[in-house]
Amino acid sequence: MNLLPLLFLFLISAVGIGIYLVFLGLHQRKRSPGLGLTHAGLALSGFIVLFIEIYSGPIDKLNNIAALLLFFAILGGGMVFALNEEGRPPSMAAVIAHATMGLAGISLLIINLFLS
Repeated sequence: MNLLPLLFLFLISAVGIGIYLVFLGLHQRKRSPGLGLTHAGLALSGFIVLFIEIYSGPIDKLNNIAALLLFFAILGGGMVFALNEEGRPPSMAAVIAHATMGLAGISLLIINLFLS
């Protein structure tokens, strides 16, 4: 069963919400815990779908590396959430590290899609 369309739906939705959250933090100096949890839920759902794809399909090194990068992005997102102070936007350095890992993982998945 090919779960890649569902995987990309979850991850691209998470990216879109993440971009909006960065906009809120940088330009409006606000935070949105509800949207942050939606972003996390979509990203975690995408990671679970990728995990199922990895364990039900053939060995694919790029998917494995992408999963590792996405796992680090999830950990980074948890750190952004845990270290956030009430009423203040999160540290942009932590957000950039979190986003870089996530986008690198998604980029590897897209590259692997075109190589397959």
